[in-house]
Amino acid sequence: MNRYILIGLVLIQGILLAQPPCPPWGNAREGTIAYTLNFKKNRVDIPLNYTQIGITDFLNFPDDSVGDGVAYEMTGGYVVDVKKSGPESCNCKSSTDHDFHIMVIPSPNDEGDKSKYVIVEITPRIKKLLNWTDLEILGLKGYFVNFYGYKFADLEHKNASVKSYPARASCWRGSINEIHPVTKFVKINQK
Repeated sequence: MNRYILIGLVLIQGILLAQPPCPPWGNAREGTIAYTLNFKKNRVDIPLNYTQIGITDFLNFPDDSVGDGVAYEMTGGYVVDVKKSGPESCNCKSSTDHDFHIMVIPSPNDEGDKSKYVIVEITPRIKKLLNWTDLEILGLKGYFVNFYGYKFADLEHKNASVKSYPARASCWRGSINEIHPVTKFVKINQK
């Protein structure tokens, strides 16, 4: 009898802990900007071809969503920081599935000049698909890296963009344009 109770409790625990897969819109409500943006953030198709662009030219794009979805190889970027994000709506506020936010600048000498910061993001979906490890991603800090992926204008962060608000001291990025999701990266060398 005790064996059946134990089996029953294990099954109930499994049902309670099981999470349904996170849909492409995350947990955003239909009709919101987050709903639309989450579809772009959560894409998992890997491009066959990329257009090469230097990080400085990438920074020159206007702060708008024109060209979103174009696959780029962004070259010449130095990774100044890598952070694992907290729960986000694109990942259904998961406690385990998080994006990696990677801050890239043209040169180590540009550290601190927020107008030169480009954000690239590795999503949990792509990370799983390509079998990347946390250690591999965190190990990009301090290297020049070419990042491949889709141009994405993160309109939710327009108020944090130096390009949109050059006089605002609280801005922490050069532009709203990102490579997101990153679909490939290649370490070039350390500084």
